[in-house]
Amino acid sequence: MRTGTVAQFDRGSSFGFVEDDLTHKRYFVFYTAIKEAGYKHLEVGERVRYQLAQGKNGLQCINLYLADSEDKD
Repeated sequence: MRTGTVAQFDRGSSFGFVEDDLTHKRYFVFYTAIKEAGYKHLEVGERVRYQLAQGKNGLQCINLYLADSEDKD
């Protein structure tokens, strides 16, 4: 899985962006991509693990977990 840092997240709109550790590009993330139990929002600066998939407007995050989570995907 890729790793990155939450760069922005709007709780009202339930979406944001993750900055990738390797490419330093920002990728869109919608709250439905968050696979952590009980999480429906992210905080700026949180470390995350995720996969990328093609969305309507380009690559976006899917299967997102907090970096220190024990969940493996």
